[in-house]
Amino acid sequence: MARAVSRETVAGALASLLLAFTSIPSAPALAANAAGPAPAPVTATVSRQSAPVSQATLPPFAIQIVPGSVIHLVSRDSKLPVSIRNDYPVELRVQVHVAPTNLKALVPATIEVMVPAQTTYVAKVPVSAIADGDVVLRAWLTTFSGLSLGPAVDLRLTVNAEIENSLLAGFAIIVAGLAVAGIVRTVAKRRRQETT
Repeated sequence: MARAVSRETVAGALASLLLAFTSIPSAPALAANAAGPAPAPVTATVSRQSAPVSQATLPPFAIQIVPGSVIHLVSRDSKLPVSIRNDYPVELRVQVHVAPTNLKALVPATIEVMVPAQTTYVAKVPVSAIADGDVVLRAWLTTFSGLSLGPAVDLRLTVNAEIENSLLAGFAIIVAGLAVAGIVRTVAKRRRQETT
C-alpha cells in the first residue's frame, strides 16, 4: 500500500511539473508583452478630385498681352507692335511668341524682352508680308524655361504690302516729272536769252 501511494505521489508531482513548464511563455511572447500591445494597422485613403481644375478657377496672371486695334502692314518687312502689361511690382524677362494662322505673313523668330514693373511695354516683333489680306496672329508669353504666362491672344493684321510699291512708284514719277519740268524750263530760258 505504501508503494502504491508513492507511485501516485510521484505521478502527481510529474504532472504538476509538466503543467507548470508548459505554462511558461516563450521568448518572443515575453518580448511582445514587454513592448506593449501591437498598434492597430494604419490604413491610408487616397482622395480623388471629382473634376480637374479649369483654367477659369486659376488666378489671373499679372502680366499679359493687351489686344489692340487692327494693325496695318504696308511694307514687306516691318516690326509688329505687341503691347505687354506688367502688373507685378518687379520687372520680368519674358519671351514673346507670335504665330500667323495663314501664309500671308511670316514671323521668323521669337524675341525676348524685359518688361518694367507696373507698366505697359511695346515689344517689336519682326514680321514679313507674303501676300495682301487679313491675318489673325496668335500671340502668347512664356518664361525663358518655356512656362506659359496666360492664354494666347488674337491680334488682327491687315497686309497691304502693295501700297509701299505704289507709293514708291508714285514718288519716282513725281521726281521724274519735276526733273523733266526743270530741264524744259532751263532749255526755254536759254533760247529766250539767245534770241535777245
